Amino acid sequence: MIFNALKLRVLAIAALSFVAAVTPAMAQEWPNQPIRLIVPAPPGGISDGVARLLGEQLRANLGQPVVVDNRPGGSAVIAERAMMSAPADGYTLMVAPSSLLSDFPLTVKTPYDPVKTFTYVAGVASMIHVLVANTNFPPNNVKEVLDYAKRNPRSVSVANLSVGTRSDLLGEMLREKSGDNILTVPYKGSAPAMVDLLGNQVQLTFEVVSNVAPFIKSGKLKGLAIVSSTRSMYLPNVPSFGELELPDFVMPDASVGVFILSSMPKPLSDRIRREVEKAVHSPKFREALAAQGFEPPKDASVEELRQRLAATMDQNRKIIEKLKLKISPN
Repeated sequence: MIFNALKLRVLAIAALSFVAAVTPAMAQEWPNQPIRLIVPAPPGGISDGVARLLGEQLRANLGQPVVVDNRPGGSAVIAERAMMSAPADGYTLMVAPSSLLSDFPLTVKTPYDPVKTFTYVAGVASMIHVLVANTNFPPNNVKEVLDYAKRNPRSVSVANLSVGTRSDLLGEMLREKSGDNILTVPYKGSAPAMVDLLGNQVQLTFEVVSNVAPFIKSGKLKGLAIVSSTRSMYLPNVPSFGELELPDFVMPDASVGVFILSSMPKPLSDRIRREVEKAVHSPKFREALAAQGFEPPKDASVEELRQRLAATMDQNRKIIEKLKLKISPN
């Protein structure tokens, strides 16, 4: 029995030594085969667009094919499960909104803990939201929206884009701010909501600036307020909620970035992070990002990203408890 225990201990030490030796080699050799980027959204969405820009730059830098694998639906659970079923070898990454670890875990129930399962290693593009309105909707600012809703209770509706998203949370906050005079209408994504917003089936929505800036600039939609303390560089004429002294709507900027499995060896995750940052900082990528209306991400270490997401989750938890929002089962 003592011999068996000793044998097991020797084997365990040998295994750990092997892993310690192999891991740096894996990081050095990566990548030597195609890389897959899982995206929890359909083609044409924000995460998809960012993933394709990143994939092209990684392909150019690393000399390996990069394939975008769209896995929409289930409030990102379908994509998360696909990610979890893949080995943590660096050849399957996920490109998704940071809300995956700051908003979704509070509103979408899963049999696993996303915060422990995934690590956000690098931002790729900032994702700032703006409250927009149909041009036929009379109010031209947030105060007028709330006054109009008070005079015309439950005649105004705001489109909420998918359960657990930043848009969903902001829409519920606006409903509460109006004294329940504004109705929330759930949508399965941005595209159908935008169709109804442009057709005046709904009057308002919170959307990412890059998605609606062209509509605002062309006069097809009205920008009412940026969900930040400052204005957006792409919509300089639209005030921020901070300027309007509505601090509840001043939320930390979200972003789209790269997620890995937390079980990935650190030397490999560090290598992936360095390569993503190199791609994101390349002039060609920055130019392509700007052409699609995205602002560059704020530089941060993995630990700083973790702290930001944890702080955002704490803020969101207080909002959800205040609004008494329900968790969506999956």
